[in-house]
Amino acid sequence: DAPAKLEQVLTAHGIDHDVRAYPGAGHGFMNDHPADETPRWALVAGAFANTGYHEPSTAQARARILSFFGEHLAS
Repeated sequence: DAPAKLEQVLTAHGIDHDVRAYPGAGHGFMNDHPADETPRWALVAGAFANTGYHEPSTAQARARILSFFGEHLAS
């Protein structure tokens, strides 16, 4: 329920935000680093904790991030 809590706090403080959870994607879902650059312990832990790269969620998240930055950081 962390995304719901984060959204509640941001809303309460009037901070623009776009919070979303991606079903099927765990922590680190945007991590597409090659396995040879990732410590072995992280690969093993990730295999059990659903923390690996998840392409569909990554594509959606990157598009949303760029849109949010474009809206809020454009000069």
